[in-house]
Amino acid sequence: MTTRNAEKEEKRRMQILQAAYDVIAQKGYNNFTIEDIANMAGLSKGGVLHYFKTKEDILVYLLEQMYRVIEDTIRKRSQKYRSAEKKLKAILIAFIVTAKGHPALYTVLVDFWAQIPINPRVQNIHAKIYSIICDEVRLTIDAGVQAGEFQPVDSKNTAFAVVGMIMNAAIQWTFHKELYNIDHVTKTSMSMVMAYLRKKGA
Repeated sequence: MTTRNAEKEEKRRMQILQAAYDVIAQKGYNNFTIEDIANMAGLSKGGVLHYFKTKEDILVYLLEQMYRVIEDTIRKRSQKYRSAEKKLKAILIAFIVTAKGHPALYTVLVDFWAQIPINPRVQNIHAKIYSIICDEVRLTIDAGVQAGEFQPVDSKNTAFAVVGMIMNAAIQWTFHKELYNIDHVTKTSMSMVMAYLRKKGA
């Protein structure tokens, strides 16, 4: 396959994934068909199945892509800073930036999470990439401890707690924007995390 053809194939795959994302955002994980995706993408059902063999293949690939959006946002924002505290704050903000920039992303993710107990492929993808995201936080905490910015803590479990807290805030805001000011909640979350991590007397 030539480079040009490969680029065309990838562009078409992304077109199908975007259509799947839009359809799930409208109808939910369990309430759509390949035909719905094809119609949204402006393709035939056969055209969709040329790139993805099954509906589940589309969904698994889409789940990976959605997590990559979060992961890429985290890395782009955190790599701007050298201090662990600033990096960690940038990571927390990245979850909210993702929610604001991709309004349906967390809504669609929640639909996927409902499949975790019954779909091993979704379970494996979720566990793998969620762990990668949490590991970014863990490494930042470890760097802060080594640099003397943070007190020694169980960085692995702390990372899971931090990601769980801020991701839940982003999800609830996505569903109910009238409930609270997400920027204020983010600042409060950062203050709580830093109060726990900072060395006493620092």
